[in-house]
Amino acid sequence: MNNKKGMNINDIREQNRLTVLRLLATNQMMSRAELSRHTGLAKMTLSNLVQDMITDDLISESEQLPGNYHTGRKPVLLKISPLSPCICGVLIRRDLLTVAISDLAGNILYKKSTEYPEILNNASLEVLIGEQFGLALQHTSRRVIGTGISSIGPLNEGQGLLLHISDFGEVSNFDVISVVEKFTSAPVRLINDANAAALAEKLYGRGKTSSNYLYIHLMNGIGAGMVLNGKIHTGNTGQSGEIGHTSINFEGPICSCGNRGCLDYYTNIHNLRKRINALAADYPTSPLVRQAKPTLVHIIDGVHQHDELAIIVLEEFCHFLSWALINTLSLIDSDVIIIGYERTVEGHFIEEVLMRNINHAPGFSENRQVMVHYSSFGGSAPLMGAIAVISENIFNGELKLKDSN
Repeated sequence: MNNKKGMNINDIREQNRLTVLRLLATNQMMSRAELSRHTGLAKMTLSNLVQDMITDDLISESEQLPGNYHTGRKPVLLKISPLSPCICGVLIRRDLLTVAISDLAGNILYKKSTEYPEILNNASLEVLIGEQFGLALQHTSRRVIGTGISSIGPLNEGQGLLLHISDFGEVSNFDVISVVEKFTSAPVRLINDANAAALAEKLYGRGKTSSNYLYIHLMNGIGAGMVLNGKIHTGNTGQSGEIGHTSINFEGPICSCGNRGCLDYYTNIHNLRKRINALAADYPTSPLVRQAKPTLVHIIDGVHQHDELAIIVLEEFCHFLSWALINTLSLIDSDVIIIGYERTVEGHFIEEVLMRNINHAPGFSENRQVMVHYSSFGGSAPLMGAIAVISENIFNGELKLKDSN
């Protein structure tokens, strides 16, 4: 690898170690020959490096072959060691708190989701996080080198704060990083859930081969994460990607944020329910009419059951979302969109409709071909992002493996 100005031999060696570690973590298993081709390192240099990493329990050898290997002489493959350090991931959603333990390759070793107490405020949330974090640590004997926290927003990532989150009890200006730091001396990072999911795709999913893409997070509202020039773009405080509060109709109704005609106004679950009620008389047999509070997942499920009301509502939803995405893609040069959901859903109706709408929009069909993909992780992308924010910091050298005790 290139000897950058100001780097000594130890710096270069550490950079090479991290490059090898990233390749094995994001590709599961590779041979020494493959690592040599990807890194450009001489075989002897790589061999010595690999042996040191095996001694340090970072990687290990495996004769198990993945499905893409042909018959013939079996190479000895390398993988992340089962004795290597691991990462704790915390996901804060409106309905559940999830705590997980993962290895550097994103393999979940432990996961537990818990409902919030009836009275949810800063004090009760701190107690719950402490209990669940402590329980997770009891389920591994491996060293935890960092904790990533993926959360609904708004957040101030730099200060580690959950700001005033709507429909989330009385939680406000909650210093979640300080809470977790009471239970660990390892680094703690906070990231918005949509940005986290975008980062998970960059490291472990569909985004590995794309330098620029949008991740759209669909729940009862719409969030977005952006990867630009190979890096997650979070903005100054982690509040970038608020696509839901970009206007698609400047003469439209006033949104809860104060702007007119926001995407969120037309696509949030409350207005989707109003639309279902408005059409209910025309489709009285639709299962959505009998649902007390249908969710986006219920609507998507209805589409795959060929429910006409669900199809109409979801097509309108995609129409509004398409225009917001067209506006966004006009500002950034990207031809990949990844769609993720709060829960795993069946089929690819939304992806197919969005791709058709965008690519048939003026200025897109002739000059660009945008691909819209379903997330690699289904409803687990934000949790995987909590893991990824620590592993990315390890791979880029911001967090030191030997110093994270």
